[in-house]
Amino acid sequence: MSSLPFTDQQCFFVVIFAFAIGGFIRGWRRECISLIFILLAAALIHPSTDQIIGQFLVRLPSTLSFLVTGKASTPSAPAAATASSFGPFWTLLLFALVVALGYYIGNRAFPKPATQSERFIGVIPALIAGAAVLYYINTGGFFARTADGQTTFSTVFMLPDPAQYVPVLFVIAVIAALIALISSRTKKASPPAAKK
Repeated sequence: MSSLPFTDQQCFFVVIFAFAIGGFIRGWRRECISLIFILLAAALIHPSTDQIIGQFLVRLPSTLSFLVTGKASTPSAPAAATASSFGPFWTLLLFALVVALGYYIGNRAFPKPATQSERFIGVIPALIAGAAVLYYINTGGFFARTADGQTTFSTVFMLPDPAQYVPVLFVIAVIAALIALISSRTKKASPPAAKK
């Protein structure tokens, strides 16, 4: 199967552009709620933390027993037996469900943005969310890697490492904030309409 000519830079900018458009449409309030869910999902549902959660679940009964009786007991299974509780693609599916829940709650909790400045500020959390999703997919070990260590998504798209693009994300965020500031200032400076 031949790969499409998409480099990791092109893939990065397409994904970030899509998230920026979504942030512009949804506004900053909705995007902040979604960002919280995405960051929590990226931290808690990552395959590397899956082992930690599995170890916690194995030790939970003995901890509760200690709190109730005051006597230490050994866990029922060794900690090494909990290598992966969910499996790689169940983890990816769980991540997608938490992200979708964040978008749903953000849409239900807040109304559509009323001003252009709210929309432009929405680009900033959307950029962070897009980078977090790319980081999660890139470091999750879900897809094969090329000889130079790049993650390939079905040998079609090269997934970039978002840490390489932090300066670009910062510049885009500053531009979005400046545009939001200018749009809020121009709306305040415009004279009120004359009543007829």
